[in-house]
Amino acid sequence: MYDFNINAVTNFIKLNKLKRVLLQFANGLKQYSNKVIDELSKEVKDVEFIVSGASCYGACDVAFDEAVMLGVDGIVHYGHTAFPEAYTHARQLGLSICFIEAFSTIGFEEVMEKLLNTLQCVDNVKNVGVTTSVQHAHILPALCKALEERGYRVFIGKGSDRVKYPGQVLGCDYTAATTIADSVDVFVHFGGGVFHALGLALTIQKPVLLCDPFRCEVRDLTKEARKVKAARLYYVAKALDEARNYGIIIGCKWRQRHIFSAKRIKETLESKGYKTMLISLFEITPDVLENYPELDAFVITACPRIPIDDYKRYRRPILTVLEALIVAGCLKFEEWTLCDWTCNEKALSNAIIKS
Repeated sequence: MYDFNINAVTNFIKLNKLKRVLLQFANGLKQYSNKVIDELSKEVKDVEFIVSGASCYGACDVAFDEAVMLGVDGIVHYGHTAFPEAYTHARQLGLSICFIEAFSTIGFEEVMEKLLNTLQCVDNVKNVGVTTSVQHAHILPALCKALEERGYRVFIGKGSDRVKYPGQVLGCDYTAATTIADSVDVFVHFGGGVFHALGLALTIQKPVLLCDPFRCEVRDLTKEARKVKAARLYYVAKALDEARNYGIIIGCKWRQRHIFSAKRIKETLESKGYKTMLISLFEITPDVLENYPELDAFVITACPRIPIDDYKRYRRPILTVLEALIVAGCLKFEEWTLCDWTCNEKALSNAIIKS
């Protein structure tokens, strides 16, 4: 089902003369960890492998802290492409690191007819934008060629420096789609599960079709995205009407430590008369937040998808940084987006937030 590129990993281990290696798998790939260790152990002897059992949600979540605590020589991270700064950070810690994309071995042929039939049902479609997750980035050219052979004009966008491949999207980065949005009538997202496709539908004001090769199904996510956005705006309004005391969550995972963002949101909310408290967490769950019954709502400065995807699990409103800015009056309701990074760590010193 996936290519774990055993040769590349064994070469990485041998080249760096590693003796203890931390294997970190994206959550959906953890089930293959035992098989991967068996394969690696045949190729490299006298190497101790440790599998990280912690959650892993993206390249923002490399287990650097875990690696240091365990005294490993290197990390093999499966299922994501590297953020550019990952290698620099690894060197600073005295670690070697290798990213393995774990490309899917499943093709698009079986689901192709369903996709074509669905596209025919969407009005006036001539220009199609295509996105995917990293596991399928290698087959995107062939998929696009198949669509072009059926008469569609196909666009693949280039994303930010967080993404490696054309057309690749992350749960918090859809720049590969936004760069071509004005040129297309509909987007097709090729990949398993709803996570990336729903994020795309929340970001782009165009129809989004999820083309899932694992379930061999095609779904239009337009209505689902509208429902989620309406729910988000409801919780923002609820927080605006009812919440006076806010817990501001600082994520402790590697690239989710937006301390500056948390401090600026704290200052901004307090300047509007709200009471706030900073809370640090590695894993954000409903049970953990129940330890703070005096707080009315929470702002998640870690992963912006936590409030978007998990809001039904929480008794009180949990907001993204951008949604907190709406509460503070720095942004309007109609300016809501999934995760606009200009309102987060990279640009919180700009004019959007004012005391």
